[in-house]
Amino acid sequence: MKYIVCLENVNAAAYPLLEKWLQEKYEQQCAIRSRFGNYEEAHIKVFQISELSDWLRVYRSMKRQRCFYILILDRKWHHTSPLALKLQAHSLVLNPLKKSAFIRSVDDVLGMMQKNPAVLLQLEGKKVIASYQTAKNEPLENYVLRQLLHQTIQSENIMMDALSVFKENTFPNAVCYVEGFAHLDCDPADENRSAPLISSYFKTAFEGKVPRLYFVPFRKSMLVLFRQPESVCSLKDWEEGRRIFESIIHNLLKKHRIQIYIGVGSLYNDPHLLHYSFKEAELARSLPPFHEVSLRYYEEISKEPNIRKSTEFIHTHFGEEMTAKDVAKHVNLSYSHFIRLFKKETGNNFSEYVTFVRLRNGVRLLRQTNYTIEEVAEVTGFNTPNYFSSTFKKFVGTTPREFRLTREIVFV
Repeated sequence: MKYIVCLENVNAAAYPLLEKWLQEKYEQQCAIRSRFGNYEEAHIKVFQISELSDWLRVYRSMKRQRCFYILILDRKWHHTSPLALKLQAHSLVLNPLKKSAFIRSVDDVLGMMQKNPAVLLQLEGKKVIASYQTAKNEPLENYVLRQLLHQTIQSENIMMDALSVFKENTFPNAVCYVEGFAHLDCDPADENRSAPLISSYFKTAFEGKVPRLYFVPFRKSMLVLFRQPESVCSLKDWEEGRRIFESIIHNLLKKHRIQIYIGVGSLYNDPHLLHYSFKEAELARSLPPFHEVSLRYYEEISKEPNIRKSTEFIHTHFGEEMTAKDVAKHVNLSYSHFIRLFKKETGNNFSEYVTFVRLRNGVRLLRQTNYTIEEVAEVTGFNTPNYFSSTFKKFVGTTPREFRLTREIVFV
């Protein structure tokens, strides 16, 4: 019996070279087929990865047929090599190709034909990691979501391949942006596992409420993506979802002394537009809340032109002295009309909103600079360091000095 080796997705430059190497050594053992042959009969598939869509084609091929896969990875896509582990490919060879590495991979696969297919992945013909360890690597779904959020998938064909990775009715249409820190009295064991602990609380709280949650680390933050129940049209109006978010925040703080903040984007059922929910969630996280400090919905941010103009002015001039009358004049509204409209649209009175903007920038300066508490208070527009400290304690739950000693949770 001859084993069938299919050169499934190999470009014109590499094809004759691989065909020659296979014929030279394996003419008696193997029959070579191109991708135009009957690939369903293949025992080994050689697949070249030259762009993102090729990973998706491998995934779809593996769903159709279980056989041995040797992947050839172009060097510009070397950073995606963990996907080979996730897909449990049997060998991974880097391109430009080395004959010795390719032949070692084929030899090893042929030697395993009579053995259990759960084998070790190879990199350049050397065994490096067992396939059962692949769960530690980023899921293929997460990789696809990253590409969508960074708008690197434009082609409709690639988009269709990308969506095939997800099970029916599980593709997310909403993004939450999560940040946090561990208080000084947090148990060291909880602090060390804070990221997986937060994820576990989300999983438990949302179980049975959404089809699936996806956790995508983003810089120091974490993105939580899910599909909104069909019966709900707006996340801010989803009362059950609001209660779930609030319970996660409350329980993490009460039981583990871990403080998290959540920004929630809008719903976008078109996959091409999912990145908008991501940007909205990130923005919501940074702006003053309508109700709760730890939970902010983008949909609650005012769209009224004069209020948007006024809040932009506040965010630009937060370190300066300003009054509601000053800002009302800036947007050409009467003082009385402005303060009523501002409260209605932002959920805060003018002084509350300004205070929060100043605190938010104070948090940034405490984390990112060596400014003294006095200097931070002055830069952010507080009259005295004591007033800054007491206000900070009220909203954040710790003094500025203590906050500087806390550890920011890094999800990446």
